[in-house]
Amino acid sequence: MHPLTKLYARKMFRQKLIYVFFICFFTASFFYAFLIQAPQIEDMLNIDVRIVGRKNFPEFMMRFYVGTVGILFNAFLMTLFICEEDRNKLLYQPLLHGESRNQMILSKICVALSMSMAFILLTAFINYATAFMRWGKEIFDAAAVIRILEKYLLSGVYMSVITLGIIALCVCTRNPWKTIFFMILYILIDAFICNSDLSLVQKIWIGYYPDLWLFSYEYQGIPLSEALGGILVIALYGVVFFQISLHRIKKMNF
Repeated sequence: MHPLTKLYARKMFRQKLIYVFFICFFTASFFYAFLIQAPQIEDMLNIDVRIVGRKNFPEFMMRFYVGTVGILFNAFLMTLFICEEDRNKLLYQPLLHGESRNQMILSKICVALSMSMAFILLTAFINYATAFMRWGKEIFDAAAVIRILEKYLLSGVYMSVITLGIIALCVCTRNPWKTIFFMILYILIDAFICNSDLSLVQKIWIGYYPDLWLFSYEYQGIPLSEALGGILVIALYGVVFFQISLHRIKKMNF
């Protein structure tokens, strides 16, 4: 592993927001797992516990991370990580002698993408752990576990590309509040497009496919064509975000 990558990984793990988020997420998962069968909870969430409980519980909990909460968490975390580096003039001045700007931003991106995928997998672990406490071995239905883990991995790809987009926003705006504003605006636009009848726009929109996987195919397998098509569109956005970040970093001189 490159020395800069190790350095940025250590800096990332010093962000207290990471630990606060996962403590809150574990607490939420725990209470959902144990309270979800209460009639008041069923009515409030408009759910059928016979569908969302037991083996389907870890999939049901995905919507809390992938839909909005996870994106905002990533936005806050990446904003603290990247904008702090910018404020300290470390985005364009090397920390180690002889390191190029490209290597610096590549190391930051590598850490950010790894963290995004790790967060998704840790989220899956938390949801399975709390579900096991509530329903025991019932949650380990082989077909359901394979289906759900596939969806978590696909969500990890989406969240990684969203993280690339947040990094691109950070280096373009160079302002944490503007970055957060644009991410909230993205969430609103995403909700509008995903719930509209604009089928052509939906097919080329980054957030459409995670929404499709999460809601249209909830508690059932995702067709291979839908999975591959979504990955291709999301990956194209990732390439664009990556190139924007590299281009912007190279132009920074103050």
